[in-house]
Amino acid sequence: MKTLPLIIVGLSIFALSGCNVLERSWDRSKARVGLGPNNVESIGVMVEMGEKPAAIVVEIVLAYGDATVALISQTAVQTWFAEREGFCSSYSNQLDVIRIELPMGYSAQLTQLPKEHKLAQSVFVFVRETGKVEITTLSSPWIHIVDGEIILLDKPPGAKSSTKAIEALEGAKTLC
Repeated sequence: MKTLPLIIVGLSIFALSGCNVLERSWDRSKARVGLGPNNVESIGVMVEMGEKPAAIVVEIVLAYGDATVALISQTAVQTWFAEREGFCSSYSNQLDVIRIELPMGYSAQLTQLPKEHKLAQSVFVFVRETGKVEITTLSSPWIHIVDGEIILLDKPPGAKSSTKAIEALEGAKTLC
């Protein structure tokens, strides 16, 4: 008689942990067919000529967990670039960070995102000394950097569609 409550408790724990496994499997299945938490397929960056002739540093952050999303969404640009290594070491299994350094007057489109990028709950773009923008709901966003400001576009600047952009297959560095 005493074993029955133990069996019920054991089965309850097993059932609850099984639900989490099923939920993760369901999320992965949805992401594989393009129904993940975000819509991002590619990310374009264009930097206009400015007063300081220097490369612009852009870091794309894919956040996979609720705690990571909350943390990154409230992180200022200066804090991100000063503490990125700490974020990467503390949240290495919940973050992907891709870095692009782009000279002024150039543009690139990043089409090779991390393998599980569709599972990211939020996608942020940090531009050093400029700002941050969330691109989670866009499929092919373009980050246009002009006069120290970020302009978020749904197609390349000056284009009528985003279908004929040059792909940047190399040059991006995965940081964590």
